Amino acid sequence: MAVAKRGRLIGAVVVLVGALLLIVSAFTPWYMEQFSGHGITVTANAYPGIPSSNGTIQYSCSGLPTGAKCLDQTSYTNARLNNTGNLAEAGFFLAIGGFVLALLGAVLGFMSRSNPRRAGSAFALSLVAMLIAIAAVGMFAAALPGAQANDTPGHTGSGPWSSFIGSANSTGVFGAPISGNFTWGPGIGWYLALVAFVILLIGAILIFRSRRDPEPAPATVPAPAPVGSGAPMAAAPPASPP
Repeated sequence: MAVAKRGRLIGAVVVLVGALLLIVSAFTPWYMEQFSGHGITVTANAYPGIPSSNGTIQYSCSGLPTGAKCLDQTSYTNARLNNTGNLAEAGFFLAIGGFVLALLGAVLGFMSRSNPRRAGSAFALSLVAMLIAIAAVGMFAAALPGAQANDTPGHTGSGPWSSFIGSANSTGVFGAPISGNFTWGPGIGWYLALVAFVILLIGAILIFRSRRDPEPAPATVPAPAPVGSGAPMAAAPPASPP
């Protein structure tokens, strides 16, 4: 019984870790585009969130000439990336929803130590949270190139509109009138959500495997002691008179 309780406890802890990774991913960049050339590097980090929220697209620059200024942070709406913004919004709410369900699953997992009947609910919530996590990363990877293509109808060559991850030689990215290397691909937040899926899967399996306490072994009744050969025999009852 102690082994089953320990298994449910470990499973609950693992699910809690997966929940924390999901909530962190919701506030971490899910996509990155970077242009490097002639000593200048410009990086755009795209965060999940509301399309009109300022700061969902943030830029960082290095190697700029004196007097040059890096691009200001902006929103998907202001950058005219409406389709990409809708996708980022969907990923944001999926990550939040997965976090809430995983957190509830972890709480029920902890409670199942003293009440095994809660383990079934803990497993179900963890399973749904796991499916939401993989749906979020899968949807984002599959739909982003199409969204980027719709948002940049005049695109040429290779870029985020042609593949989820890649690199190419380019000119004029982020308004830079120089040639250089353009790379694009998932950010740390996307990878965190993917890792959260794996961890939630492990936690759900641990809870499922230890969801029931083992049945106690049946008590054995000791066999009667055998009658020894030297033991006195009971006298036969007297015969009744005729």
